[in-house]
Amino acid sequence: MVSSILRRWPLRAAPALAGAILGCAGGQPAAEPSPEPEVAAPLSGDNYAVVYRADGAIRHMDTRTGEPGRVLVKAGQVVSAVPSPDGRRVAVALKQGAQSAVRVFDAASGSGTEVYDGGAEASFTMRWSGDGTRLGVGVRDPGRGGIVLLDADGSVRSIGCRASDRFEAWRTPAEVVVRGETSLYVVRTSDCGTLATIGLTGMRDPEYSRDGSRLSYYQDRPVTFANRAEPELIPELWIAAPDGAGARVIADYQSRPRHAVWSPNGERIVYEVVSRRWANTTHLVAYEPATNAYAYIAQEMELGVPNDFGACWSPDSRRIAHDRTYARSTGARSYTTRQVVVREGTTEKVVLDEVIDVPPAQVVADPPARCRWMGGRYLLVDTRQGQRVVDVEDGETYRVPPERQVLVVRVFEHAP
Repeated sequence: MVSSILRRWPLRAAPALAGAILGCAGGQPAAEPSPEPEVAAPLSGDNYAVVYRADGAIRHMDTRTGEPGRVLVKAGQVVSAVPSPDGRRVAVALKQGAQSAVRVFDAASGSGTEVYDGGAEASFTMRWSGDGTRLGVGVRDPGRGGIVLLDADGSVRSIGCRASDRFEAWRTPAEVVVRGETSLYVVRTSDCGTLATIGLTGMRDPEYSRDGSRLSYYQDRPVTFANRAEPELIPELWIAAPDGAGARVIADYQSRPRHAVWSPNGERIVYEVVSRRWANTTHLVAYEPATNAYAYIAQEMELGVPNDFGACWSPDSRRIAHDRTYARSTGARSYTTRQVVVREGTTEKVVLDEVIDVPPAQVVADPPARCRWMGGRYLLVDTRQGQRVVDVEDGETYRVPPERQVLVVRVFEHAP
């Protein structure tokens, strides 16, 4: 049961945490490590304001000014980083020794907001609202876990949940979906009062669309094969209303669905299936619940048979980007051509090519990080030579130095 009794805790950092380890840019910056060298500025095309991790610290750099990358926070480990849909801010879970914290950083200015400070055992789930103005944080911290919200006005508050300590989705500014050990709950943001309960029995990996309008999950189905004594458990993909009603299977065990991702508006879901025609190959299927329509591309192309995976949705729900690999060979050695493809319906465009000097199976076994949209036009993509910020409209690409891990980037378009 979700309690409606408000349970608060101090949101300020402990002195050692705030001052020496996980302080914010709004206060005195850490003395170490030293600033990075200046660069020529501004760039001749698009310019970029970047929050990134390097040399044990989170830093901020703006190519419009060319100032050295200034330190925002000293951080031993970035546990997770979740950019807002518009690419203007990023929520970061940090861990350093016996301390942990959640901070939000603004991409353009580098300014920071303290959201939560906890102990070494704390873990977090973080979700932005669809418009990127609010952040929900589920806190699993022994003795004081719960749900914390960063509101649109910049205020931070606990909403009082005790049995639920994982944040799943925003429904409206007044309703969110949270999770306990055995159930999902739709609750009020005013007092964590329960509006609906969804039991988790039989569900695996439940996932809501960003707007909280749809739920997906997997159910294992026992399937008996002639050459096996015991049945094999194979997941099937199910979807339902946010309260769990109207549940139905959309991809059965024969396609072995995995890695399903909802569009932000909940109108479509894309997932990977195993090819029935080609070995060691997956395709991406997009499904529209309102029309029961499926769309996919499964055909041999100029470079060979494409292996598609790792989809990510644009914030406006119009397009997906995804990884594609081709098995290539010189005769003496095998290698991989990797592409990043942007797809709208069945119309697609290759926005990045990379040749990787290992067989495709190795690339799939150790895949690049899933693509991330920074607003509706720009993609943050990992490559073997460092990250790239790609303008999917005109192809302009910003090469990030390999030693930097970008957490969020805001692009300032070049004025013609």
